[in-house]
Amino acid sequence: MGWLVVLTAAATVLVLTYADPVSRLADDLAALVNAIVAVVAYSWTGWSHTGPERRWRLFLAVGLGGWVAAQAVWTWHRAVHGAALAVPGIASALFLLFPAGVFAALLVIARADHARVRVYDTADPPRVLLLDGLIIVTALVALACEVLAVQAGSHDSPTMTLLTVSYTVGDLILIVVALLMAVALHSMWRPRLIWLVVGLCAMGASDIVYADSTIYGAAAPAAAELGYLIGTLLLIPAALAAPRPATARRRSVSLALLAVPYVPLTAVLGMVVINMAGGSPYPDVVYVLSVIIALVILRHFTTLLQLYRAHRLLAQAVLQDPLTGVANRVLLADLLDEAVSSPQFEERGLIYVDLDDFKTVNDRLGHQAGDELLRITAHRLRGCVRDGDTVARIGGDEFVILLIPPPHDPEELVQHLADEVAQPVALETEDNSVRITASIGYHRIAPGQHPSDALAHADQAMYQDKRSRAD
Repeated sequence: MGWLVVLTAAATVLVLTYADPVSRLADDLAALVNAIVAVVAYSWTGWSHTGPERRWRLFLAVGLGGWVAAQAVWTWHRAVHGAALAVPGIASALFLLFPAGVFAALLVIARADHARVRVYDTADPPRVLLLDGLIIVTALVALACEVLAVQAGSHDSPTMTLLTVSYTVGDLILIVVALLMAVALHSMWRPRLIWLVVGLCAMGASDIVYADSTIYGAAAPAAAELGYLIGTLLLIPAALAAPRPATARRRSVSLALLAVPYVPLTAVLGMVVINMAGGSPYPDVVYVLSVIIALVILRHFTTLLQLYRAHRLLAQAVLQDPLTGVANRVLLADLLDEAVSSPQFEERGLIYVDLDDFKTVNDRLGHQAGDELLRITAHRLRGCVRDGDTVARIGGDEFVILLIPPPHDPEELVQHLADEVAQPVALETEDNSVRITASIGYHRIAPGQHPSDALAHADQAMYQDKRSRAD
């Protein structure tokens, strides 16, 4: 890497000191060599990794390969004809491979990071970061159109102007998205993204200078080459960075980060209001503002979907037993309170189930077998009752069933439950099947009866059944 830095420094001195074709050729060749080294670095490190760490590096290698090919055509054309390419051609198409490759790499990084996020982390999915980036960039483009008066006319062909400006817009999108990712991502290593941002900023600065020169029909200054010269070098440390192992940690999204997309949007709104108050509305900016508003609506809709899914996960975690999937004590208490406080009393029944031999099985075969036995038993209990009834696990081996309305023949249902629980269970961890029994008690909830009192009566009925079995 040392000789590359020396070569780059020498080419920089030539470009800034002399404007003759020889120094320009030296600069073009140095930029080409630096880009080739970057392609080799990303290809070599990509094949030495697996999974997402390989894919994002190879995507960048492909993008940089397109940039190398385009730079070679550019260098040859300027060396032979003394000027850069005047019309879009194969070089322009190859240059577009670079932002496409960077975008694909960023998408792989974001998806890999999101896959490592724990359910308790609050992380924005990749599409939200992309929408935020588009909102910011679109607002910046609208501001640039107003401040620089791009619509005033170009001295170049419309196609060339559009293509040149598209490079700048693409750079802005990639830089903003990479910055948002560097702040918002959980498990990916931030320094690698910072190196990507720095390299993209260097190359984007040169694209901006060339776009400005194309729009106004002026010759690009010699300093415009510096971004291309050092940008690809600045991308190499990101390829060489070792992957950081994911750590399970709770993080929340910064409020400042959430507000970032709306800062340029507010500026665009203010600009439109000022223009309309002055009697000279700028229609192009109004059109761009409409696009921004559509992006904001899409972003808010995406956020609503996130909140809906998060609410479902939260409700599931709070009201559901994580081992068996049935209701837990919290949901059962809520349903019992609702039954008591309802102005129109509806008869309900309670069944208390205690697994007699569970502790013996759990101690003899281990907790894994015990957990599997609890899951199978909960599934069997749910299969014995109606869809409107609620099966809840309230303790280690204790279940309560809330029946709405009570069965016509409670004794028949209790016997059916006991028979189902007593069926042999084939556990994955054991060669032989396991058989347990259950003590079951039934209580019919009386009008105005307190939930804890109803549970106590069902518990007493269960212990009475247990004593009768012992006798």
